[in-house]
Amino acid sequence: MRNYNKINWDEINNQLKQAKEEYWGCFNFSNYGLTEIPTEIFEIDSLCELDLSYNRFQQIPSDISQLTNLSYLILDNNKITTLPNDLIQLTNLYEIYLEENDLTSIPSVIFDIPTLTGLSLSFNQIEKLPANISQLKNLESLDLRANDLTELPEELFELTNLKYLFLEDNQLQEISSSICKLTKLEKLTLLDNPITEIPDCVSKLIDLNSSSVN
Repeated sequence: MRNYNKINWDEINNQLKQAKEEYWGCFNFSNYGLTEIPTEIFEIDSLCELDLSYNRFQQIPSDISQLTNLSYLILDNNKITTLPNDLIQLTNLYEIYLEENDLTSIPSVIFDIPTLTGLSLSFNQIEKLPANISQLKNLESLDLRANDLTELPEELFELTNLKYLFLEDNQLQEISSSICKLTKLEKLTLLDNPITEIPDCVSKLIDLNSSSVN
């Protein structure tokens, strides 16, 4: 069982007040083991980065839409199963981290955030990637390690800005030659998948010595 930080509410309330008054750009609220997010956080409208990792949140309130300057949202190691549609109002959001949650699919609102350049979904139970993943045209990094994927949709290979694609520890049996479309790819990980061969073009796209593809 994880040892969470002891909660000192007086200290936390003082931090929240100070963050609002001094227009903090970053706020770290990680490792408290909380089940609900203090609503005062959503009043710090200057925030660019919010770290809510290592808690026990099952959902994110719609009030998060008030953080219109937010660029980085860190939600790793919670119990999240979905995200509010209100996230589409965060037009400056570039990276979302959802590692080690309770996701069985990618929250649909993700595909309506075209500004995303980084998406981390590792260590969940995601079984399938939907076709509309192709809407994330600006995505440069996609982390899907340690999920339950058995195949990849052709639409994934329309994300031609991808530089980093992490797919290790899934149940993938093959990789389509369409991966050759990802001409900007710099790193690819495929370890711990039952793949017997990879397309020849992969060795032309990336340095195999620096990527885990064997």
